[in-house]
Amino acid sequence: MKRILAVAMTMAMAGVAFAEPTIDASNPRYFDRSLDEIRASLDDSEAERFDEAVNTLLMRRSQQGLTIVQLSELRDDELEALATEARRSLHGLSGPQVLALAGNLPEKDKEGHELEEPIAQEMLSRFVVESAEYRLSDEGGSGSTPVIELRVTNNTGEPVAQAHFRGVLQSPGRSTPWVDETFFYTISGGIEPGETLEWSLAPDSTGAWGNPSISDDAQLSIEVLRLDGPTGDMLWERP
Repeated sequence: MKRILAVAMTMAMAGVAFAEPTIDASNPRYFDRSLDEIRASLDDSEAERFDEAVNTLLMRRSQQGLTIVQLSELRDDELEALATEARRSLHGLSGPQVLALAGNLPEKDKEGHELEEPIAQEMLSRFVVESAEYRLSDEGGSGSTPVIELRVTNNTGEPVAQAHFRGVLQSPGRSTPWVDETFFYTISGGIEPGETLEWSLAPDSTGAWGNPSISDDAQLSIEVLRLDGPTGDMLWERP
């Protein structure tokens, strides 16, 4: 009887020792630690698929049926509450269970990007180019100098330190634009949420912008491609 009990206890202990690690969503620190433990139990390809699955599931659960605009207008504490609820939805799941729950990862991951892209487009649209003008200046007496004048308003809710643009300069009725180029501007002191600034940019006079043949009726259109934060991190980028 004692021998049978000892064998049973040994088997039970072995079961505990070799139990699959699961997600602990009781707090953010435990959550991250449990993800590391699960990754360590998987091979490299499984670990990569696991990360994709977790990110996809968290994104779906945190959206909570809200529209992109509604999500962008939530306060930080409201966003954190959604993130906490999303993490708790994965509590107790093992790596294989997460992969099974995510289903067909390439399709689910695609859905995740389909959510991210409209968010980026929405936020970039809130960095409003109020006006954009191009002119050739004769000031200084050293020949014509191209000038791009922009008036922008930052309605994104985040401070922006660098903005990337696509500029197209085209005359009415002309099929080929004079200029179609991308450029970026590093904003001295940044632009705070709700702030409006006016800039006079001086593109390279030896390039397309300095072409003396550009007609006076040429019109400038500006598209916002990417915004970077004060620490150099990318905030949003157009797909």
